[in-house]
Amino acid sequence: MKAERGAFVAQVDEQFCKGTERCGLCVWACPEGVFAPAERPGVRGVRPAKVIRMDACTGCGLCALYCPDMAVVVADRKGVVVLV
Repeated sequence: MKAERGAFVAQVDEQFCKGTERCGLCVWACPEGVFAPAERPGVRGVRPAKVIRMDACTGCGLCALYCPDMAVVVADRKGVVVLV
């Protein structure tokens, strides 16, 4: 059963993300195209993944599952974390 689009929120913590040039697994894993590389380098000097289509997130959690650095968190709209 697939959740309703926009029922969940995906977030990327730039402090942990090693950048889409070196990793990008969340961008690759997301079936809804929620992520893309940021235009500019973040706090670590790399271009982290950026949420570009928040309304498309279904909460499947593939982004968080594939992230080797635990930089992606998926929560419901009430702020309850469902997958880290």
